[in-house]
Amino acid sequence: MGHLDVFYRAFRAYREALQKEHESKLLRDELVKEGTDEKVCVTQVTCHVEQDWVDAIDKGLVFIGKAIDEERQFIRSEGEVQPIEKVRHVSRESAEHLARHSNLITRAPAEGEDLLPEKLYTVERLNNYAVYENRFLYMVLCLLNDFISLRYNQIVRETNTYRGETTLHKSVTSGKRRLQCDIVLKEASDDDPYLRNRNELGEVLSRLERLQRSVYYYLHTPLMSEVAKADKLKPPVTKTNVLRMDKNFKEVVALYEFIVAYTRDGFTVTRQEHAVDLKDRAIAEEFSEPVLLLSFLTYEHGMDISDALRAEYEAEERRRREEEQRALREQVDAMRRRMREKGCTPEEYILLLERRNGELEKESEQLVRARATITALGEEKTALQKTIERCQEEIAQLNAAHTAELSRRDEQEETLRRKADEAEAEHAAALVEFTRKKADEIAALVAKNEQTVQELDTRLQQNDAKCAQLETTLGEREEQCALLHARLTALRREHGLLTDTDDYTSEAAFTELEHELEVLAKYARSQWTTAKQLLRREVFGGWLRARTAKNKRTAENAPASSEGERTSENAPASSEGERTSENAPAHSEETSAAGNTSVSSAKETAAGDASEGSEHEIAENARAGVTEAEKTGAAGAAQSAAESGKEGDHGKDA
Repeated sequence: MGHLDVFYRAFRAYREALQKEHESKLLRDELVKEGTDEKVCVTQVTCHVEQDWVDAIDKGLVFIGKAIDEERQFIRSEGEVQPIEKVRHVSRESAEHLARHSNLITRAPAEGEDLLPEKLYTVERLNNYAVYENRFLYMVLCLLNDFISLRYNQIVRETNTYRGETTLHKSVTSGKRRLQCDIVLKEASDDDPYLRNRNELGEVLSRLERLQRSVYYYLHTPLMSEVAKADKLKPPVTKTNVLRMDKNFKEVVALYEFIVAYTRDGFTVTRQEHAVDLKDRAIAEEFSEPVLLLSFLTYEHGMDISDALRAEYEAEERRRREEEQRALREQVDAMRRRMREKGCTPEEYILLLERRNGELEKESEQLVRARATITALGEEKTALQKTIERCQEEIAQLNAAHTAELSRRDEQEETLRRKADEAEAEHAAALVEFTRKKADEIAALVAKNEQTVQELDTRLQQNDAKCAQLETTLGEREEQCALLHARLTALRREHGLLTDTDDYTSEAAFTELEHELEVLAKYARSQWTTAKQLLRREVFGGWLRARTAKNKRTAENAPASSEGERTSENAPASSEGERTSENAPAHSEETSAAGNTSVSSAKETAAGDASEGSEHEIAENARAGVTEAEKTGAAGAAQSAAESGKEGDHGKDA
């Protein structure tokens, strides 16, 4: 308690001394009654520490200690060729180097001497503890030290700081004395002894202090002291095989990731103002005492009566000491008289007094205990009364807060209901607008899709037409190819160019050959139709020319017979037909002969008829000649095809 006990005792003595003074009592009563806008409050701090980070650090420090005990190191070898006199020790590397460098042996040893080179290779092995894993441990320890210290200091500062405020406004009149006082007191004290000794977080703070000491101990181990000399590791951390596979280092990595990812304060602070009830008379009287003391000090020093008061005080103290001494002498004289009256020695009287004093002391102890009990009960009663009053105030505050909360909630519900109605109306309007826009968009998309479909249909029809055209062209080209191949085969057969490699005995080859025969026959029929048209034009053209010449001769009154002879002489149909037959390319010998003979016969018949017969007879003869030529050509083509088929059958049979 310290100075608090001193202040309490002094304040109790001060109050006891003023209790008997009448004027002070009157003024104190007026000060207790008077008071407006007065406040005495102390800020009470409640702190709640989250245990997750404390437990994580406490668990991780165990693995950090085990990882430090591993003392991972890197042995670095440094070799140097030194003179033999400076060599301290010889290793295997020295012998291997000497075996490879015989030039270091500059002289042969004498008989009985050892072989001594002039220089020798020595290896010095240095232990390097600044490996990546140890530097990682040092970085984690530094991070933990800052992490714990920061939060520990904040918690201690928040929970051990006293903040008090007092505001007093007094204006009283007692008799002829008027007093007006305005006191404003604000106090803040860090690391208050009373709060420190009675901190509710004592156990948690002790645990944090232990963790802080552990981190400090690990940072000052020989291994970490050696690692501290190397460059400090900076994030990001590269997870080596040791950090990923070693159990201890793996847990340290997990602790590091937890600390790095921890963004909270790790504790919550709640501040609450505790107001002192100045309506309590006992408390109000205690707070009025400083006013009286301040008034006295102002009067004493303002009137400059300190010396006079000191003189009166010293005189009064001397008077009290003289009275005490006089009373003591009177007691001694009375004791002597009692001794003479009782006729006992001083020793016996002293024994009686001691016995009486012992009994009085026992009674006094009992009285002190009773008084202490009474005082404790009174303090407990006062505390209970304060607790009851504080609870009543809290109940009233809670009722008021509850009423205000209900009102606020009603207002919020009304506001929310209004906002909900507005939002619903906006939603309905937005839904209508959205539906309209979407309908327009859908209509536009439908129209666009219909247009696209129409365009695609048009393109599809065009593509179909192109495909049909291409298919027709392809069919024609295939028929042309088959025709050309058939003609080539016929020519090769005609000229004896077919070899043993030209084998048509397989099913596919013979099917292809039949296809070529069909194409060739179709082509022959189409060409024969064209030939018939040409024949008709030639026959009828010759007849028309003859008719015209005949009419011309008749008009000129020329002899018909000579004209007919000249016409016959000028129209050598047989020779022309023979020349045409000779110049026409044939697919086979039989077909060419038959066709040419038929055409020549037809032309001769038509020419004869043109010179001698009537128009009707000429037409009939031309049709007969053409029909005969068709029959002869068809028969020749059929015969050629049959011969080809027979050759193919003979090939299959072979």
